[in-house]
Amino acid sequence: MRLAVIGAGPAGLTCVKQALADGHDVVCFEKHQALGGIWNPASGGAYAGVRMQSSRMSMPFSDHAPTFTADFPTQAEVQEYLASYAETFGLLESVRFGQEVVEVAKDGAHWRVTARDMRDGTTRSEQVEAVLVANGELWRPRMPEGGLPSPDCGVRVLASPEYRGPDEFRGKRVLVVGGGVSGADIAADLAPHAARVDWSIRRKVLFLPRRIGDAYNDALFSYAGRVAVEDVPYAEYLGWLTEWLPEYMEMYWATGLLPEDGFHGAVHINGEIIPAVHGGGVHPVAAFSRFAPDGGTVLTDGTTGRYDAVVLCLGYEPPDYGFIDGLRREDLYEHHFWRHDPTLAVVNTPVDTEAFGTACPYFETIAGWVLSVLGGKTALPGPEERAEWCARHMSALHERRYLDCWLETIRLGLLSGALPDPATHFRDYWTLVSSQVDPANLRPGHIRPIPAVHDGRLDLAGLRHRVLASLPAEARESLLARGEIDEADLAAAARVPEDRVLAAWLPYRQRETAPTPGGAA
Repeated sequence: MRLAVIGAGPAGLTCVKQALADGHDVVCFEKHQALGGIWNPASGGAYAGVRMQSSRMSMPFSDHAPTFTADFPTQAEVQEYLASYAETFGLLESVRFGQEVVEVAKDGAHWRVTARDMRDGTTRSEQVEAVLVANGELWRPRMPEGGLPSPDCGVRVLASPEYRGPDEFRGKRVLVVGGGVSGADIAADLAPHAARVDWSIRRKVLFLPRRIGDAYNDALFSYAGRVAVEDVPYAEYLGWLTEWLPEYMEMYWATGLLPEDGFHGAVHINGEIIPAVHGGGVHPVAAFSRFAPDGGTVLTDGTTGRYDAVVLCLGYEPPDYGFIDGLRREDLYEHHFWRHDPTLAVVNTPVDTEAFGTACPYFETIAGWVLSVLGGKTALPGPEERAEWCARHMSALHERRYLDCWLETIRLGLLSGALPDPATHFRDYWTLVSSQVDPANLRPGHIRPIPAVHDGRLDLAGLRHRVLASLPAEARESLLARGEIDEADLAAAARVPEDRVLAAWLPYRQRETAPTPGGAA
């Protein structure tokens, strides 16, 4: 099959690698002159000083170990890692750099892909049988609803990707707008240099350092542990954090920024912003409302201010799919397949999410599922079922939800058949999900038990039986007969109340106000 991949960032590269391994003929279009997506420093897709939030333990592809020594790599180190991945697996011959795809349209039984050469503006079209869109979702910074002030108002306004470091803000009064990771990163970075840094935040969220004690932040719990910890009362969870991070939590309480009501999974990774606020280098203020005509700022509490610079960290607009003829985001089955014709697929993070843990294994798993469908190894539901799913799940994309990309890796891996089926290989399945996040464990035949640092505090035995209870009774009997489980497991699963049964894909909380309903995310 002739395939087109759009984008040579982490998602696009794993699409190319897996498609070539399946014997497909692949062409990849990348508009920049180097690979990496936002991890290409020349792309302008990320602010200066950005670092991967996932550790070297959890972020790499399953079949390519880290090539860097940092615990949490920089932008340049991630690009070097991706370049090593591309070179190792011979991907570069399939990539056309400096080629921006400007149109994708159905042309009979094929797709017509038209790309523009970024050097001379010429265009060229070719036909393919399937298109995998991996152009990324962090390219279009969101702007305030009221618009920006006039450029000649005397206030410099920039979006987070335009931030190139603190030097140019020395002695300036700066307002950083946005309470997410980018806002926290930039505000903390500016604190030792600017005359004053105000940090405009809408709500309190849980910020934790990249390391907690001697462990990486993402090594605390296994996949199953990430679900089990939701049953821990928030006050008890805070007690654990205080035990592990006594000085940090003392500062956190003193700042008044610690959320009163917890959401265990939705953790923002930044270890500098709370000390910066506690030390007086960053001053939290009310949420941003609008710019005044003269360039001043108006906050939601009525406060007005005048700054030398305002850095907007308001997140990103959904990816621009306007170059794809007929595509509506609402028609993406399971967020990835065009329901009308699944030979068009999107290998990006879903647009209605605030994702945590996005890293190479997640994109690797999405690409693997898409290619398993294109190659006939797995099948999607029929057109009516796909349409019904989209009507149920894609009608309110403005209502953002939390996406645990590590747990999504398990869900999608089960859908594609890449991971052990718990109904037939429960022992391998449980070894995987009850282990520390390790991409190599996702490879067939490589699963090994790796205890997570703090899973011992959780009721994983109970969660194991809740998953067993989700399997048909005949499947449980078959597992017993083959020695995958024992009599005690069988009896414990039978005692699980119906409202405590847990699907094997490990459903997790995706809203702050209520648990996720049953079924796919």
